[in-house]
Amino acid sequence: MKIIYKSYMARPLKPFGEWDWEVREAVKTALALVEGKNGFKTHSEIWRRCNLVITVGHNIYTTSIEIQPPEQDVIRRRSNWHNGYAYYCNGVFWANMSRVKVELV
Repeated sequence: MKIIYKSYMARPLKPFGEWDWEVREAVKTALALVEGKNGFKTHSEIWRRCNLVITVGHNIYTTSIEIQPPEQDVIRRRSNWHNGYAYYCNGVFWANMSRVKVELV
């Protein structure tokens, strides 16, 4: 899975050591979960070749960790997809629309 780091509100991305401790722990846990994986699966759909997008903010409340499928796949399935991405919360990735735990594949 390709990992993309972004900064919150177009500010320069700080080095890992300067992040809030909660953010560092969440990112470490999320990276460990997706190691060797390339997508996610819910009860009704499978997304492959996804990117892990980490948007680093001031603290854990302004930081987001998401698994997003490639834009071309979203366009191709426009009328058939339900969960467009999975987000990280409390040590687990969740589907954005159906709010169920996703299985990483």
